[in-house]
Amino acid sequence: MALPYSAVSKGKGFVQSCHAAQGTSRDDIMALQRKKLRKTHDSLFKKALPFVLITLAAWSLHAAPRAAYATEGGGSTYPMGVNTVLPAIMPGLGKTELLNYLADIPLTSLNDSHGRHSPEAFGGNLFAFAPRLLHTWNFALGDFHFSTGLSPVFQRKYVSVGGQNSYTFNMSSFDLQALYVTWSKGDLHLLFGQDFWFPGSSYNHSDFSNVTATRVTFMEEGAVTWTPGNWEFSLENTVQMSTRNRDTGYHDGTLFNMDYGISYRPFPKLRKLQFGVNGNWAYQTSNDTLNGQRYMDGYKLRNFTIGPQIVYDFSPGTAVVLKWQHALDARNTIGGDRYWVEFALPIHLFD
Repeated sequence: MALPYSAVSKGKGFVQSCHAAQGTSRDDIMALQRKKLRKTHDSLFKKALPFVLITLAAWSLHAAPRAAYATEGGGSTYPMGVNTVLPAIMPGLGKTELLNYLADIPLTSLNDSHGRHSPEAFGGNLFAFAPRLLHTWNFALGDFHFSTGLSPVFQRKYVSVGGQNSYTFNMSSFDLQALYVTWSKGDLHLLFGQDFWFPGSSYNHSDFSNVTATRVTFMEEGAVTWTPGNWEFSLENTVQMSTRNRDTGYHDGTLFNMDYGISYRPFPKLRKLQFGVNGNWAYQTSNDTLNGQRYMDGYKLRNFTIGPQIVYDFSPGTAVVLKWQHALDARNTIGGDRYWVEFALPIHLFD
């Protein structure tokens, strides 16, 4: 069961939420200053001008890094850690599956580039739900099969920052899984694919709990699943490259992520039940930029999570997955825990 959905993992949306309400940008402040200078010529203002400039300069120095944070500060369109069960296996020829993903992520800690918690006082919660429709086309080239998928992503986000609260519920993104090519031989399964992630809802500059970013993300996928005997070994590798966010001027660096899952069926008389470990490892290879300039020290994400998972197969094509992941290393991203419920159902739209 390949199980991706789009939610916030790296913390980009949360960084944006935590800082968006804490000051306008330096450019906005300086533009306002120039406008006042052009329109005001009385002697009183001229006498006060040095004090005004000093005050504005001090405020600009204070607000500029927060405004940069308010753009994005790093993140992942693809929900890291979601695809840990049978990622290289698609529906059979001519078959269709409806997969569903739910994630609950307490927003409790935002870590810096050294893995230390931010001193900012904030809190909140992110709940995400994504249905995913997968169809395998009814033709093959030897052992190669071809599949396509669609997945809208809905997010409910609550954020509390400095005594201010914000709540948003909307479609955050839309994932077009344009083409998956799969190959299988015995217990070995391989997948290669191309995804396009598009923004969902519009971006609101006055709302510090936005759930979307106005950019397009191109994602290359490669997955392997090996199922010898009672075991399952799965890896899902993705590389994300995004366009510049037109609303914020922020441009994400290239991000590599690997989801992993190892499971075992311990009971011969209950082969539908399996237990295992799962998680992800992510590494950002290039710098984040803001308006064409490197943001801070590049704000490169690093992330490693691990936790248990339970899988139960009710019948072919029908299964449920329960997962928990804890971040052992989280840099420039959200730390803490993630909780998942994922399930799959066969449907008969094209039969």
